[in-house]
Amino acid sequence: MGETSAEDSIADARGEVIEAFKQSAEFYGLSQSYGHLYGVLYFADEPLSLDDLVEQTGYAKSTVSNAMKAMQRLHLVHRRSIPGEGKKAFFEAERDFWRVAQEFLNRQVQREIDTMSRALESAESTLEGTDGEQAQRDLERIRNLKSMYDRSQTLVNVLTNSSLSRLSQLVKKIQ
Repeated sequence: MGETSAEDSIADARGEVIEAFKQSAEFYGLSQSYGHLYGVLYFADEPLSLDDLVEQTGYAKSTVSNAMKAMQRLHLVHRRSIPGEGKKAFFEAERDFWRVAQEFLNRQVQREIDTMSRALESAESTLEGTDGEQAQRDLERIRNLKSMYDRSQTLVNVLTNSSLSRLSQLVKKIQ
């Protein structure tokens, strides 16, 4: 049995992590190809073009292009321009997963909180002057839900405005 070269060890380790990225993508309802493409970009030393990604993964250019658009919206990859390359798009992975989580909270979760908060405020105003047992039960339910969304807003604010190290320190103090 021969020794494994450093290149083989690196390829094996990367392959293992990329396989995990593929599975993670599936956990979040995305195609495994997204995880594969993200993994290739994660280990790339420089931004890669769509053509580079097609060559390295074997996916169709349309698959790669659609994946890059979706992953940009999720803040997993960033589009870059490289001087001298004209309008050709290059992509690099976001390696700071805390930043990805903060962006998700800031954009997606915040939008849901805003939508529900507006609806709950309006419903509360509508029912405040309404008589009847059912109106009072509904008003109480709306206020309970509103309180939960208010606490959620506080949590989102803390998470999106704090560094991971600061939050880790706070958690250690709480424990």
